[in-house]
Amino acid sequence: MKTRLLIVHPEPSTLALLSSMLMSMGHEIDEAANDRMAVRLMERGGVDLMIAGVDPSDIEALELLAYMRRKHRQIPVILMFPDSNPERTKEALRLGALAVLKFPVPATELRAAVTQALGPVVAAQAAAAAAAAAALPKPTTQSSSAPPSTHSPHQNHTPAPAPHLRAEQLAIDWGIVGNDPSLRQAIELAASMASMRSPVLIVGEPGTGKSLLAQTLHSMGSRGDKAFVNFDCTARSEAWSEHEAIDPNSGSANGQSDREWRSQLAQAQGGTLFLDEVSALPDDLRLQLLRSLQDREFESMNSNHNGQPDVRFLMSTSENLSGLVEQGKFRQDLYHRISVICLKLPPLRHRGTDIEQLAEYFRARFAQEFNKNVVGFTRDALDCLNKHDWPGNVRELEGVIQRGVVLCQGSRITSGHLSPGLGNPRVSRPSSMSSRPQLSSSIRPLKEALEEPEKRIIIQALQALNWNRQETARVLDINRTTLYKKMKKYGLLVDGPIWVN
Repeated sequence: MKTRLLIVHPEPSTLALLSSMLMSMGHEIDEAANDRMAVRLMERGGVDLMIAGVDPSDIEALELLAYMRRKHRQIPVILMFPDSNPERTKEALRLGALAVLKFPVPATELRAAVTQALGPVVAAQAAAAAAAAAALPKPTTQSSSAPPSTHSPHQNHTPAPAPHLRAEQLAIDWGIVGNDPSLRQAIELAASMASMRSPVLIVGEPGTGKSLLAQTLHSMGSRGDKAFVNFDCTARSEAWSEHEAIDPNSGSANGQSDREWRSQLAQAQGGTLFLDEVSALPDDLRLQLLRSLQDREFESMNSNHNGQPDVRFLMSTSENLSGLVEQGKFRQDLYHRISVICLKLPPLRHRGTDIEQLAEYFRARFAQEFNKNVVGFTRDALDCLNKHDWPGNVRELEGVIQRGVVLCQGSRITSGHLSPGLGNPRVSRPSSMSSRPQLSSSIRPLKEALEEPEKRIIIQALQALNWNRQETARVLDINRTTLYKKMKKYGLLVDGPIWVN
């Protein structure tokens, strides 16, 4: 079922630009040049999302938003301001705007914001369609004159979970554990994306759970009963390179990688193809992926099926793809295609109390698996876990807890049962310090102690300025490069749209 967007903007050229940016997503689009025309179109019904460009300095800038909240509260509204205006932004969000974007806005940001906004709409449509289908009387017999049924038993799927699906429920169902706000945002956005066909890029350091989130995204959607094909780009690329080194005349240039790519698409037919570490794809397969995505967008705008495989693409990367694009190491056109929806998973070292929560989750799982009466951790063991930097993230923690359960002979895991490296402090001290008086364990190195208030200040400034990096850097009196590095350090970079709940 298609969704209808209403775009409101006084400039015809901007209307045309916004429509073209969103046309490839397959939505039906209406345009309005002013508030009065927008109200008339709204009264006709059928609109699922409004996108309105307004001047925040205009005293009546938020009148259309106020009308929507009174008359059409259920329809999400995205506003676009030509200039940054924190006060008007706060007021718009208070009145009920789903997001406030700064125009001109990159196509990837606009598409991602639209996809997020339509998540509840699509889920509601799917639920309504399923309820209507269930309410139809089932025929007891089929007339001989009636044409044979062409209905596939797989056409009616269980509706995807509502986009407000909470992290706690996902922890129970899929093993995604944690209360970190960045993790929750990624999970809840994933839930709203589950029923859609749009490609999704999952970004995070190695071991943060990108594959698990991809599997969850597949299982929650309408393709959950179809194939989930995991394509390890790094392993395949290395295998092809080794094969070419042994036999230069039979490498990917002669079609080996192309044949395997087509085989993967065939296996994922009707389901999902997950490209793990997409940056490692060979150049020829990057072109194949680009063509597949382009052909699918063309298909969505035309009624005639063009024979392309019915496959949803999910991708992950631990690399900075935008940086690779700038260095000429990754296709810019492909990056723009795959980064429309981007889910960012934070590193474990930035997730606070999630470390202990995950440790408890893995302890319970391995204690049951190994049939051992290990009921918890000693305080010194938890201190070791919290002090460690976790360069391998959740995957490393899982291995450490498994080791602890295996080695534990009592009821609680101690620091001695954990990997030897975890006993070391996070920041090593010079050996010359050993002759000095020992400091209290509550006193941390100055650099580490100052990180938390610095992170807090940056987050507050970003939130106040609607995550506008240029304005935030200006207000904090630092350059944009410094702000970018600090945001990267604290796990605050979110590729894709700037949305505000």
